[in-house]
Parts: sequence; C-alpha cells; structure tokens
Amino acid sequence: MKTIKFLFLILSITCINYNVIAQDSTAVKLDDKAKAVLVKLEQKLAEIENEEKAKLKEIIAKLNTQQANDSIYSPEDFEAIKLKNAERIAENIKNRKAIVQNQIDFLKRNGYLADELKSDDLNDDDIVKVFGVQVEVDRNKKRRAKRKAKLTTRDMFIAFGLNNAIVEDGGLNDSPFKVGGSRFFEIGYQWSTRLTKNNFMRLNYGFSFQFNGLKPEDDQIYFEDGNQTVLDSYQIEGVNIDFDKNKFRQDNLIFPVHLQFNTSSYDYKDGSTYHTDKFNFGLGGFVGVNLNNIQKLKFEAPNGDDEKVKFKDDYNTNNFLYGLSAYAGFGDKTLYITYSLNTIFKDNPVSLNNVQLGFRWIL
Repeated sequence: MKTIKFLFLILSITCINYNVIAQDSTAVKLDDKAKAVLVKLEQKLAEIENEEKAKLKEIIAKLNTQQANDSIYSPEDFEAIKLKNAERIAENIKNRKAIVQNQIDFLKRNGYLADELKSDDLNDDDIVKVFGVQVEVDRNKKRRAKRKAKLTTRDMFIAFGLNNAIVEDGGLNDSPFKVGGSRFFEIGYQWSTRLTKNNFMRLNYGFSFQFNGLKPEDDQIYFEDGNQTVLDSYQIEGVNIDFDKNKFRQDNLIFPVHLQFNTSSYDYKDGSTYHTDKFNFGLGGFVGVNLNNIQKLKFEAPNGDDEKVKFKDDYNTNNFLYGLSAYAGFGDKTLYITYSLNTIFKDNPVSLNNVQLGFRWIL
C-alpha cells in the first residue's frame, strides 16, 4: 500500500509541474462550435491523469498477484519494476496532456483546430487523433464505419463443370449425351449490392458469356430435319464415321441475378470491405440470348486422312434463354447449379432442358 501511495505521489508531482507551465492563450472570440470543442478538450485534459492512474493501479495489482503466486522477483527487483512502470505512466500523462494542451492553445488563439490536430469536423461522433494518440472517445465508431461502407462492390467470376440435358418425363439416365465429356465454362462480371446493414442479404447481378458443350453418344451428330433437329449417324461415301471428337456447343450471353444470404460481416477497419470466408448461398435465375451454335468433329476419313470439320447453323435452337440457378459454399468458392426452363430445341418431339453442375469462383 505504501508503494502505491509513493507511486501516486510521483504522478501528482509531475501533473502539478505541468499545470504550472500551462497558460491561457486566448486571443480570439470563440463561436459556439469552437466553445463546444474547447469544453470537450478541457474535459479530456482533466480525465487523462485518472485514466493513466487506473492503468498503473491495474498493472501493480497484476504484478502483486504474480509475485504472490510465483515469487519470481527478488524484493529489490520487484520494487524496481513497479517504479519503472510508475515512471512510464508519468511520462504518458505528461505527453498526453501536452498534446491536448497544444490543441487547446491553438484553438483559443485561432478559433479552430489545426488540420494536423483533427480528422474530419469535430462532432459528438468523431475521434480526434494527434500523432497516433487517441484523445477523444468515439462512442459510435462502428456506426460511422457502416455509413462509409460501400453499398455495392464489383468482381469478375468464372464457373465450370458438367453440362448435360434432362429429357422430358425422364432424367439424366435418359440423356443422349455423355455425362463426363459434356462440360460448360462461364466467365462474367457481377455487381453485389448490400440490402441489409448487417450484410445478411445482398443482391448480385451482372452478365456473363457461357459456353455449353454436349457430346452425343453412339457417334451421332445433329442434323436439321425441317423444323426439328435430330441425332443421326454421319456418313462419308456410305460409311458411318466413328469420331475421335464430337461436340455440340452453344455460346450464350446471359444475365444472372441472385439474392445472396450469408454470415459475412463488415470489416470496420476501413469501413469498405466485408469478410467472405463464411458460409453463403444464393438463389435466383437468369435470362439471356443464344449467340452461336457449332459442331466440332474430328475423325479418320475412309481414305485414311485425319479430318477436322466445323458446322455452324441455327439448328432450330431457342434464341431466348431463361432459367433458375443457385450456389452455396464458403467464401468466394461455391457449388453452382443451373437449370434452363427453355428447351434447347424449339419444335422437337422430345424436350431437352439444359442442366449444369459445377464450381463458381469470385476472382
């Protein structure tokens, strides 16, 4: 107890010496706003000593507990450690009071704070920082960060995986396309707008280019037969061709929209970004247009030559595209699924609806 009183005596002497030095330098008439700032600064000046003394008291209490439990210091070293902490706290009081007093002197002399002594206009919700030392308590730091947080972010994304078609009144087992060989790739750009303050809900929207590949089974390719598109064997000189490569590809421009739900939260350090490493999922759909249809064939001709052939045509495909899509995962990497509500071909007796399952990355 005597040690603590001794330490507080050192602090008191330091503070008395400082207060004697401080002088009133009023030189201009202060308006109401400047007076309010002055009151807050003077309050802060009065609080500094108590704040630092409370810190010292906490440090001494912890040291006493540690010494009582472990006795790791000799009595002399223990007193020296406490004295060193008291000296450090005394210097802290001296430095912090000098900073605030400089603010007060400048304000009284000029009627405003120097640019170096403030961040934004001083009001009830702001923090004034001088040379890295906080001198005004901010009771609403998070609220200010939310105000400054970006409502909308923008990113590129890619997606790829398996592509196939579901037959009307059937399933993937009835599909005429190879499951492993039929794939898709998508690259696009999206905007993401925050709908709730806690970032639980976001609206994601944008555009993308989609390349859907289908590989027919049994060495068949698509032919137009009037208003219908049918699969049949490809012949050269009456010989059925066995393909090394046989792919039907659709190139589309689509506009996806998703309502995203997640457990991410804002990073209040800069007020503009949010963590995306937690679970999230999105539900939505897309609309778009078909840009191009192409069949790529690679085979050995009956004469022994290796041939590569490309056919571009309308193939009676639906030009207007629309469907449902969803994704779920952690962070920027999610599992992705889409289902086209429009059929691939317009007037075929058997309806084929495109379906995709893959992965989606935000870049």
